[in-house]
Amino acid sequence: MIRTLVFVVLLICMPQNVCNAQTTLRDYMELFSGEKPAQINSPSVHAAAQEYIVGRQFEVANEYGFAIAHYKKAIQLDNNAYAPWVGIARSLAAMGRTKPAIAVWREVLVRNQQHGDALLVVGLDDARVGDLEQAKKWLARRRLQEEDEYVEALLRDSALLALLKKLNNYEAAQLLQDKFQNIFDLAVTSLIHQRNRENWLGVLQQLVDVGAADIAAQLTTAASPHVQNKNLCVLLTALPLLEVVASGDGSLTEKVYTEISRSQQIPLAPRWFEPVSLAEALSIAAQTMSVLGAVNAPIALYEKSIAIDPTNAMATNNMAWMKLKRDGATDEVIQLCNRAYELDPDAPYIKDTLGWLYVVKGEPTKAIPLFVEALKSNEHASPDMYNHLGDAYWQAEEFESAVRAWKTAATILHAPETKQAYVDGFKSMAYTVWGISVATPEALYDLELGEVTRNVMQKIKAFENGNYPKVGEFIQLNGVN
Repeated sequence: MIRTLVFVVLLICMPQNVCNAQTTLRDYMELFSGEKPAQINSPSVHAAAQEYIVGRQFEVANEYGFAIAHYKKAIQLDNNAYAPWVGIARSLAAMGRTKPAIAVWREVLVRNQQHGDALLVVGLDDARVGDLEQAKKWLARRRLQEEDEYVEALLRDSALLALLKKLNNYEAAQLLQDKFQNIFDLAVTSLIHQRNRENWLGVLQQLVDVGAADIAAQLTTAASPHVQNKNLCVLLTALPLLEVVASGDGSLTEKVYTEISRSQQIPLAPRWFEPVSLAEALSIAAQTMSVLGAVNAPIALYEKSIAIDPTNAMATNNMAWMKLKRDGATDEVIQLCNRAYELDPDAPYIKDTLGWLYVVKGEPTKAIPLFVEALKSNEHASPDMYNHLGDAYWQAEEFESAVRAWKTAATILHAPETKQAYVDGFKSMAYTVWGISVATPEALYDLELGEVTRNVMQKIKAFENGNYPKVGEFIQLNGVN
């Protein structure tokens, strides 16, 4: 009776985000999990049970196709039984068919809303797709069962922490946070002992998917000193991505890479067996961060990289470009652009950066030859470079040449094969290099070329309407202050 009264009080007060000093984490989990569903006991069907047993035998023997066939027969004979659905879900998961497996786990919950594995899988999936209230219910119900292994408990509580914060359930989140460190430590130890690359990738991906990239970054930091070779490569390659998603400033990546470099070079995907220097690793990490749209964090890593190795032309150029866009043509940026050109005067991307510096400074006659040379020597037609060339021509009052360059850029940008090549490239990057996905290939394409496309079309349209864009306007359109 006392327990019932406490629960009623919680139901009244918690929607207003109020709790008393005695409210426990379990009280919150019981509230979030909803009314305990009644267990429906239906008589078993003998023929269905036989089919289930045969299916289970095939599953144990890793004959998943035959197992699923028998499980389906069991379902046809007894659609109320949840065990055959569990068998199908397990078999599909073992076959790598994640999405269908999750759909089947949902069918398990229709028949048994207390099934632990189904609660965890469906709860994590609901958190991933943004159905926060439903995810909270399933994961809270699973937490009350206290049956998860260490890694599953980490995923469960990480997802709960993320969604409780999003739902402004701060008291419950704090109570859960107070118990989180022990779960985290046990999960890290378990993963280290497993020595399984796929397990690391799976855990990191799921943490990202449920909005817990900060915990994924903490996981890589804690485990990095204790793993080797391929597993270390997974963690070090993923760390810059995780730090960007967690809104980090690059310091975490720098710290971990520097610590690892004290005893060895840095192994990064896909060629973990050919580790690189700390300077090169920091430069690669900065490139990764910039692909995801970060600015300050990659600049910080480029600065560290160049401080170690000032002869890296690509790192010098990339930092010059990012600072040019962020700060304009400062004395530092001018020095960086000139330094990169000295290091590698034939690189098209360096000529493009130096050329844009001249545009920003109002010196188009110096910029135009650099853009033309860059386009001639570049392996692939670059819409960015044609866009910049058009701006330089416009600044030099060579209007027809400017519009011609912009239209060339537009033609490249609107060619279906252009977008497909970029999307395929980002897919390949996520699969073969990063190992995890933190943004869709389409979103990464928009970060890379979406603004350029809008920029070019805006200038062409303005010209066609007789509204000639001003030089300062298109410099701002290209992202320079």
